[in-house]
Parts: sequence; C-alpha cells; structure tokens
Amino acid sequence: MAVLLFILKMLGALVLFLLALLLLLLLLLLFVPFRYRLSGSYEKEVPDGTVSVSWLFHAVRLQVTYHHGAAVSGDMRIFGVPVRRFEAAAKERETERGHAADQEETLR
Repeated sequence: MAVLLFILKMLGALVLFLLALLLLLLLLLLFVPFRYRLSGSYEKEVPDGTVSVSWLFHAVRLQVTYHHGAAVSGDMRIFGVPVRRFEAAAKERETERGHAADQEETLR
C-alpha cells in the first residue's frame, strides 16, 4: 500500500511540475513583448529590406533579408546560436521551372 501511495505521490508531483512549467511559458508569452524592426527602400524599381523579430530580451531572434532582387535569406537564433538558416532563392524556383520545361520537351 505504501508503494502505491509513493508512486501516486511522484506522479502528482510530476503533473504539478509540468503544469507550473506550462503556466510559466504562458505567462512569458503574455507579458514579455515581441520586438520587431522593419527597414526597407525602393530605389530605381529595386526593392531592398530587412525584418527582425526578437523575444525574451533577444534570447529568440528571427531575421529575414531581401537585397536587390536576390534571394530572400534569413536566420533564426536561440541564445545567439543559429538554429536555422534559410535562403528561398528565386533562382532555385526558376531552375525548377526550367527543369519542368525541359522534361516536357523531352516527353514531346
């Protein structure tokens, strides 16, 4: 009987800990503001811009950049460590379209 009560006590403590952690995360989301910075220009019909979003005193940061008709690039960092870097290149999309057109030509 004592073993069963000990197991139930440990499970209750674990559930209580998880609920407290969830409550802390919810309070952080509600009361710590998201900061954002936008900058951009449009000179000679060429757009250029940067978007930066940070949260929790720059502990979590996302930055996206678009320069002079080139690829959209960006990175996501948590505590300054790069988690994800990405480049959504317009050139890649063009090459995919080119490959699709080449495949259509070979099928004909």
